[in-house]
Amino acid sequence: MLSTLIKRFRRFPFFSLDKRQWMKNVISQEVDKGHSVVMFYVDIVKLTDVENRYGDSSAKRVLHIFERILPAVSRQVFEIKGKILAIQKLWGDDFAIYVSFGAAVSEEDCRMLSIHFQEVAERQLNRNVSFVNREDLRVHIGYAWLPGQDVVKEMYTSVKHAVHMAKYGITSEKYSEVTQFHKLLGDENVHMHFMPIIHLPNGAALGWEALVRGPEDSPFATPATLFSYAEETDTVFRLEHICRKRALEQLRYLNPQEKLFINLDPRAIDDPFLLRGKVFSLLEQFELNPHNIVFEITERHAITNYPVFRKIIEEYRKKGYLIAVDDAGAGYSSLESITEIYPDFIKLDMSLIRNIDVDPIKQALLETFVHFADKVSCKIIAEGIETERELKTLMDLGVVYGQGYYLGKPDRGMAQVSGQAMNFLRFMQEKRKSEQVEPILFTPAMTEILAKTVCVEKHARVRRVHEIFEQNQRIESVVVLEEGEPIGLVMRFQLYQILGGQYGIALYYDRSVSQIMNTNPLLASKDDKLEEVAKRAMARDAHHLYDVVIIIGERNEYIGIVTVQSLLDKMASIKLEIASSANPLTGLPGNVQIEKELNRRVKQGIEQLVIYCDLDCFKWFNDRYGFEVGDQIIVRTASLLKEATKYYGGGNDFIGHIGGDDFIVITSAQCADALGSFIMEAFSPYFADIYEKRRMGDGEVLSMSMAGVYLQPGKYENAEAIAKQAAIMKKLAKSYAGTVFVKDCDYPFEDKVRMHV
Repeated sequence: MLSTLIKRFRRFPFFSLDKRQWMKNVISQEVDKGHSVVMFYVDIVKLTDVENRYGDSSAKRVLHIFERILPAVSRQVFEIKGKILAIQKLWGDDFAIYVSFGAAVSEEDCRMLSIHFQEVAERQLNRNVSFVNREDLRVHIGYAWLPGQDVVKEMYTSVKHAVHMAKYGITSEKYSEVTQFHKLLGDENVHMHFMPIIHLPNGAALGWEALVRGPEDSPFATPATLFSYAEETDTVFRLEHICRKRALEQLRYLNPQEKLFINLDPRAIDDPFLLRGKVFSLLEQFELNPHNIVFEITERHAITNYPVFRKIIEEYRKKGYLIAVDDAGAGYSSLESITEIYPDFIKLDMSLIRNIDVDPIKQALLETFVHFADKVSCKIIAEGIETERELKTLMDLGVVYGQGYYLGKPDRGMAQVSGQAMNFLRFMQEKRKSEQVEPILFTPAMTEILAKTVCVEKHARVRRVHEIFEQNQRIESVVVLEEGEPIGLVMRFQLYQILGGQYGIALYYDRSVSQIMNTNPLLASKDDKLEEVAKRAMARDAHHLYDVVIIIGERNEYIGIVTVQSLLDKMASIKLEIASSANPLTGLPGNVQIEKELNRRVKQGIEQLVIYCDLDCFKWFNDRYGFEVGDQIIVRTASLLKEATKYYGGGNDFIGHIGGDDFIVITSAQCADALGSFIMEAFSPYFADIYEKRRMGDGEVLSMSMAGVYLQPGKYENAEAIAKQAAIMKKLAKSYAGTVFVKDCDYPFEDKVRMHV
């Protein structure tokens, strides 16, 4: 009787895993009709307990009875609103029921049908299983939609989704939250906040780290909750994929020199969207390149297969992406990850940064990281900076980049450094400048080390650039021009790295060179100081450290290039020359450099003032109190002149040590009076401690005579002519007692007008 009843109810197929292709066709036909297809997953709760208590045969009888009643219960419940397409036995006591709904079906409809099915199925099962008498048997149920876009894949993912739902119980709060989470993933309902990463020496933004946020009025507002649910439901890859898409939408707001930092979980790193997707067309659209994107490999989970992982990382590198190791020092095998990945950036976890200003062990550890990073040409980023003292300690230890709430909190837009932090960074910048004691170098114009290279227009194909490198083995760079102005740069090794990737030739060979060029090359004016250009060149990212410098004219037109090698060679020769002629006591340029600087200033044809400074009665002090005091006076005089030019000079001043107690200062005509007045006012207090220490209350008084020679365009031919005029003015200055400043430009010489104290 029962078997006859079951046969009457079985008007739909009951199939196993090997019939999936048939099921795919059935589902596709329903979707094409505009119907909604939902898969309901059911299983018997703790069937293994039945087996352990009553034996294997009893468990098999329970399963057999459940299989027998399942079609009837399914028809009784689901055909109230829909049509059962098939029942699939998945494995053991797990079944999938595919139901088609002609009309729209809501989340609440599916939930109520599931509760109804659970009640009927448990009642029927316990009624027929009389030999299990300790407690009632229970049934789990969950459900998932099949949109019909990729049916085979959806049949697999829907089961995973429904299993997770069933695990928590259809009426539990957790079940409701899991359902909401899956809906969130389906709608891709997340947004990104961006936290600034700051270049500490100047307060500029290196870039921003993209941090995910869920809907504000939901249980998934924080990233910790989002990824906790993703872990539970085995959807980490899907969530990360959505986060990356959302983050990359912000590329349009990046400048060519800025970077977007995106997190990558080691378990979800092989993402075709990044390696073979439309990211490159987005970069091209916004005139950026893969070097604007840095992928942060998180340390929160162990990397189990380094050879495979390293191979995938190399694919990212070949595309031009940069790599960072995130949370270094806090997760699994931090040092192993660094040695395996060779990152461009190492992000130190906040646990190493917290209270570092009062923890000498953390300071020693961080100092080791900084030295290591310098040796392997990568950059350190300190995370979690929350106080001014932490920031100062990090800067003192040589950390160049940082992020944290003190520097700037995450926000929806690309926020800059906070006002409080910016004020502190400016203070530190001024402090560093005041502590610099290097003399101003005489450096030649950039044109003296200029070289030429091949140029192409921005519409040229990558194929053409590759041919140029192949035909000219000595050429290492190609400059990209637009109407004569440089807009990009392609280096040989960078092009070969891109084309050497798995899809490099196919992706780029016949595309415009603008898609792969460095859109933010270092440009320098032909009149820029060589030492300033060298500093800017060596401050670049490791990947661009040895790119050539493009030299431009007054109208931004291309003139030529300077290689980093020639730049450093020239700087080395200049410093060697300065070292050989510099005064060993003060470190200031000596007579050779002074003469070169004077002749250079004469050629400039700019109004300037040359001030010859001569200490009065120095010989008497030197003879009376010895060479030690004499040396202290000379060094102190050099410090006074440096301080004067720093606070009252024109920014392009020159200080030289002629020898003995004679110095020279070259400044702008506009700054001369203020600079001279400061020296006269500060001279006596500057030497007060030397007087007190040696009890110099008798005899001569130390002072300084300053003679100013006004450089007018065309008035003097060379340094010798200036020296002759300076000798006349110095004689005049020394005819008056005390510290005096006399200029030949204020009045006719015979008036002998002076300023003095």
